[in-house]
Amino acid sequence: MLHSRIPVATEPKRVELHVDSDARLAAAVGGAVRFLAESAGMPDEVCREFQDATVRACVETFEAHLDGTHLVELLRFDDRLEVIVGGQTGSPAVHLSRSVVPQS
Repeated sequence: MLHSRIPVATEPKRVELHVDSDARLAAAVGGAVRFLAESAGMPDEVCREFQDATVRACVETFEAHLDGTHLVELLRFDDRLEVIVGGQTGSPAVHLSRSVVPQS
């Protein structure tokens, strides 16, 4: 039995943000994720959910580490969007991912 392979991009388009522990900046990161999701053609409900999940992840990370700057990476692959919210040195990062399923 032959399995066909679907080519996917291995090199993402990457946006790197350095943000302070501020809820307003968490909302701004959520807005950027919403824009990328909408631009990728994801359904509105998925865009809103991904935005909300991103804001929650940022707020939780910011509350756990009030001092310093946090690295947030937005990654756009052909088949998915990923958000990585980094904690401080030695802390685990939060990874969020959603498949790009264009609207019909």
